[in-house]
Amino acid sequence: MSTTGYAKLQNDFWRSPKGMKLKKRNPAAGFLYILAISYAADNLTDGHISEDVAYYALDATDEQIAFLVDNGYWDESDTGDGWMIHDYLEHQNSREQIETTRAKDRARKARKKADSDTTSITFRPDSARNPDGGRLEGLNTKHKTQNQNSSSSEEEEDAQERAASAAQVEEQRMGESEVIDLWEPSPACQGHADELERAGRPHIDLDQLATTFRNKLHARGLAAYRLRPVTESLDAEFRTWITKECDFIEERTARNGPTHTPPRMTSTPHEHTATCKHVLELMNPMRGDYPQNPNGFGPSAEFTDDCQTVADRLNAGDSTQQALESISRNTQSA
Repeated sequence: MSTTGYAKLQNDFWRSPKGMKLKKRNPAAGFLYILAISYAADNLTDGHISEDVAYYALDATDEQIAFLVDNGYWDESDTGDGWMIHDYLEHQNSREQIETTRAKDRARKARKKADSDTTSITFRPDSARNPDGGRLEGLNTKHKTQNQNSSSSEEEEDAQERAASAAQVEEQRMGESEVIDLWEPSPACQGHADELERAGRPHIDLDQLATTFRNKLHARGLAAYRLRPVTESLDAEFRTWITKECDFIEERTARNGPTHTPPRMTSTPHEHTATCKHVLELMNPMRGDYPQNPNGFGPSAEFTDDCQTVADRLNAGDSTQQALESISRNTQSA
């Protein structure tokens, strides 16, 4: 039973002890806690989360559930099936309250429809007039009074209905905004773009086009594009955007010529030397196996020669192990 509406979350939840504990100690369990509140409100479960829902609809793990139970966010269900969100009904409307409100709303709309279907009172014929040909003032005054009362009542109901309609429109807009923000191009969209490119059409930057698409939907609303607030509807529209973007690029190219693409910067492969960092990192652990330089400064000639040998082997494409195996180390003690 999915319903359009909103669950309540206190404004200071982000800085409350409960919220801060979730954020610091187990963010994944915190997200599960929020998802569970959303699910319970959407399906009118009064805070009950069954095991199937927890594991298969909310993708909960045993560790996350244990954290929520141990820290008082969830309670074991009295029925033995799943858990109850702690103090859920202190903050959210119950199923009974919501269904009662809906029943009253349906009854009000039914009364309004019945009133609108009632035929207007017709004029009385001349035989119903008084002998002087005038209407009966008492009857006319009674009808007038009744019409005034009825009109006043209808005006109040119309005002309430307009307010409710405005609230529903605002809820719908907020729901649309969430759908638009969460939407991402599906693999089908990527496949459509790839197929067009294989056919010789221009390459499309899907990330950039998707950002433009979301901005347009936010600005104009889904109704302007005749879209439903579901990802499948947005995906279908975005595929047409991909095709139109190809058309636009081709038209611009035909009109202005191909867009200049700057040459790619290519990096020159590193050339190893006897003193480069890579060679010295390989050789320094073995430096003690080589004789000391007679003058006491810098590496010995034997060490430098072997460093150069390793550098040459690396430049030739050998692995580090092969390069090290190619040298003949002088193991004479200093």
